[in-house]
Amino acid sequence: MNFREKYGQWGIVLGATEGIGKASAFELAKRGMDVILVGRRKEALEELAKAIHEETGNEIRVLPQDLSEYDAAEKLIEATKGLDMGVVEYVACLHAMGQYNKVDYAKYEQMYRVNIRTFSKLLHHYVGEFKERDRGAFITIGSLSGWTSLPFCAEYAAEKAYMMTVTEGVAYECANTNVDVMLLSAGSTITPTWLKNKPSDPKAVAAAMYPEDVIKDGFEQLGKKFTYLAGELNREKMKENNAMDRNDLIAKLGKMFDHMA
Repeated sequence: MNFREKYGQWGIVLGATEGIGKASAFELAKRGMDVILVGRRKEALEELAKAIHEETGNEIRVLPQDLSEYDAAEKLIEATKGLDMGVVEYVACLHAMGQYNKVDYAKYEQMYRVNIRTFSKLLHHYVGEFKERDRGAFITIGSLSGWTSLPFCAEYAAEKAYMMTVTEGVAYECANTNVDVMLLSAGSTITPTWLKNKPSDPKAVAAAMYPEDVIKDGFEQLGKKFTYLAGELNREKMKENNAMDRNDLIAKLGKMFDHMA
């Protein structure tokens, strides 16, 4: 599917520097879109922009922005004013691993601003803009952590659950329009962050996917589903988890990260 023809000229990837964000930026360009790259590290974004432009010939812009800043959403909305925005993809996430009470609470406040405040303001703005013209798409990158609780990463899991449920609800509200909203959830994904904190469960490691495969799989579902979990092994694992008593499931997940106690 040519996203430019269906949704508009510009795609914006929030959290584009590496992993799923980087893969998304390449894929949007391959599907015909000019792309805005958002992240904190300007030099890394500029290197990525050069690589995407050289491969696709598309116009790629760099927009350095710390999404934990209180007015990050307002700055991004202002920066894209007047552009034919077609796809907004919120990849960015901030997390902290460890016992809940031993993490500095200031870190949780920073996580809230990235995972909830900035995200929800951008979702509210762009869905409204897209519905006014009856064209556009918003993709939220979710996590299996949001489908359950996750010991030693409890705050992050709770915030991903918020992102999941609000996206799915808004997706249904847009069902009878030409605006596509979708939660694309990833399980274990081979990124620099995952490699630092990978679980001890061999099955979880075996199910890990490369970012490019997550995005190609997920983008094919846009406009077809409200929510989608990438990867057959991940979907099988979720069926197993859903069949478990919730207390047993929490204990199972906690044991994967007991080494962080």
